[in-house]
Amino acid sequence: MPAANPSAEIVVMLHGLARTPQSMLGAGLWFRKAGYRVAYVSYPSRKIGVEKMHFVTHSLGGIVFRAWAALHAEKLVGRAVLLAPPNSGSEIADQLGDWIVAKKIMGPVLQELRTDENATPKRLGAVKVETGVITGDEANLPFFRQWLDGASDGVVTVEGGRIGGLKDFLVLPAGHTWIMWRPKVLEAAVRFIREGSFPR
Repeated sequence: MPAANPSAEIVVMLHGLARTPQSMLGAGLWFRKAGYRVAYVSYPSRKIGVEKMHFVTHSLGGIVFRAWAALHAEKLVGRAVLLAPPNSGSEIADQLGDWIVAKKIMGPVLQELRTDENATPKRLGAVKVETGVITGDEANLPFFRQWLDGASDGVVTVEGGRIGGLKDFLVLPAGHTWIMWRPKVLEAAVRFIREGSFPR
């Protein structure tokens, strides 16, 4: 695969809820090998000079990206790949949202991730930039399975990853927690950033 021009394009990595930029190191190394410059962005998930800027996000990072892009879409020249995003909210947040322990661990963002129409993921609406979603279908967190209908990655349902305006959507065998370390996922993400579509 031909390398991109590293001086002209950058891929921004956004981590998920209660994670740190270190959780995206594997994805970052993969994109560096593909010829891109990489930036790791941290944000308080529990309380966001280049020619092209792309984004690769995990979980809540996808919602953070969508909120930013809704206000600044005209500044984006590149593409975005959202890995396992709760684009329709989270049934788990619906169930755990009133638990004191969950509120303490996850913070107020847990309330924003519910599935009702007033929750942040639904209010953000369709994406306005070239965006692809990769979601997994290996529900390897048995505790949460009881709350998820249909195929899921153990935290987000496959259908829950869909949102209006997507350019492409891909389901791969992966669980939520480590989807951003799976080689097939990262190969597909590089392909989308480069060409605007996932491999089939």
